[in-house]
Amino acid sequence: MKVLDIPSSGKRGIVVAYQSRFGLCHRALVVPANTQTPARQHMRRAFGNFARAWGGVLTQAQRDRWDEAGPKVRSATRLGSGPLTGQQHFQGINSARACIGLPPLWEPPAPVVFDPNPVGQLLITNDEVGVRLRLMVTGPATEHIMVFGQAPCSAGRRKRRNVSYLGLLSAAQDGLSDITAMYIARYGAPRPGERVFIVTRQQKDGWEGYDQQTSEIVPVAPQGQQAVTTVASTLQPDMHKGRTRDAQGIGSQLTPDTQESNKEGCPVEKAAVAPLGGRAVDQADSGLPG
Repeated sequence: MKVLDIPSSGKRGIVVAYQSRFGLCHRALVVPANTQTPARQHMRRAFGNFARAWGGVLTQAQRDRWDEAGPKVRSATRLGSGPLTGQQHFQGINSARACIGLPPLWEPPAPVVFDPNPVGQLLITNDEVGVRLRLMVTGPATEHIMVFGQAPCSAGRRKRRNVSYLGLLSAAQDGLSDITAMYIARYGAPRPGERVFIVTRQQKDGWEGYDQQTSEIVPVAPQGQQAVTTVASTLQPDMHKGRTRDAQGIGSQLTPDTQESNKEGCPVEKAAVAPLGGRAVDQADSGLPG
């Protein structure tokens, strides 16, 4: 909901303020169902360790050098930018390194000027081996390239929302880097007609470059592949959709599993329908005549 108020961002009580293309807006606070993911726990532990290391591991001379380097770095906040403190700079650099599994730096690194990001368009194919996601790489990568992704969404969406870190970009082969495994491990295989957003970001010595976004719609499988899928689906028993007993296979010959279940006193209807939905369906649920 758009509101007239002083510039604000973030949580305030049960209201969250954010900037949209229409101006300042408020929404109700929604607490996620699961906030203890392994990745989030890893970063929380790392952030806490760096906070303790600032006072317990670094010497005063090292803190002084971080304090000198911090104000030269501008923050990237949602309501403007400002200089960092030495501790903020120390934790920002080392948190970025911890995300990709690198050891911490106890001395402030020199600023990095990144070359153009060599990662280009996302390419998605859907053939007999399934859905594959690959990124075009136009040149050599001189630093780590972090890959972020968003869950598959509607093809009509033009702007990404929150993305999650998937992993580091692997070496390219013939100008293409395969990210299928890391994406499916996080979100599962996308379906035809869904859009996939991918964001890449360069990182070196804890310094991070700008985000580069690409997206693509999952294509429909070729006609031959669809035909194979259709034939395979005809070999599976039909789910109950108001058909007759013969269409469900209830009146057909019992399988060994079904016969065993029937010996234990389980009605034939339950034994025949149970493998389809993962549970036994009685006559009242199936709509079959008693």
